[in-house]
Amino acid sequence: MTFPGDEAVPITEPDGDVGGDPVCWLDRVCPDCGLFLTDRTASTCPRCGAARDR
Repeated sequence: MTFPGDEAVPITEPDGDVGGDPVCWLDRVCPDCGLFLTDRTASTCPRCGAARDR
């Protein structure tokens, strides 16, 4: 059912980059639990205790 004033909106390409987080942040993610590690000097993950990949 359509109503007065309803008009089809043309489909266009997305504006700019619609990607996710940059790959360069992968070294900041715990390989076991996925926590984003903010302390770059820590040798283990504060959530799960896994050793950080360096």
